[in-house]
Amino acid sequence: LPALLRELARRGASEVLVEAGPRLAGAFAQLGLVDEYQIFIAGKFLGSSARPLLDWPLARMSQAQALHITEMRAVGDDWRVTAIPVPAPGV
Repeated sequence: LPALLRELARRGASEVLVEAGPRLAGAFAQLGLVDEYQIFIAGKFLGSSARPLLDWPLARMSQAQALHITEMRAVGDDWRVTAIPVPAPGV
């Protein structure tokens, strides 16, 4: 993925929108390649068969990526949350 982003930058792309399933989104997140998240939240419970937002196995809550929420906006009956990843201490 980093090589792909370098090639896109070489071709003049300064922004990349990744609309993906949990596997690709999780890969971008784990590699620290996400500058901003646009997360849509529906007022519904999806149940135990729902797919996760990110395929990123974490054993402890302390391993979770911290996010700084910059905006929350109603979009119809849903909510759009804009958040940026908070760098881990020492990074």
